[in-house]
Amino acid sequence: MKITTRMISVFLLSALLGIAIGGYRERTSSAYASEPAQDAVYLDRRISTLEMRLSTIESSLRTLEQQAMSSQRMSQAQPTRDPETSLLRSQVELLIGRLRELECGLSHLDERTLSAAAKEAQKRVSGPSTDPCRFNPETPLQLSPRR
Repeated sequence: MKITTRMISVFLLSALLGIAIGGYRERTSSAYASEPAQDAVYLDRRISTLEMRLSTIESSLRTLEQQAMSSQRMSQAQPTRDPETSLLRSQVELLIGRLRELECGLSHLDERTLSAAAKEAQKRVSGPSTDPCRFNPETPLQLSPRR
């Protein structure tokens, strides 16, 4: 019973994540087509919204990881491997990968919208960036397809 509710939770989280990403893609593509020059306030608000969504996803992932760890401890006593646990583990790994892609996209967007003065100040404070998500900010974002 517990495994089924966890699997439903993972599925719902995946669905919500897919809907959020789909909405983000639609909004960004229509925004670029209609308004080539976006104002900083609008972009700041979008970044804040994305950060809030990411923190919510991270929190959900931490909860799922904790549940997986606790179920793993319990399943170590059982000699056979539960297929539902394997499925949950693979779904958590997929969600972690999507989270990394979204964080990279957020860094990409941040780098794209920073002013030249802010970029210079950031380079002086932390040195040149080694983050691969910040190297080519003008290239389009490439997210993996939904599964």
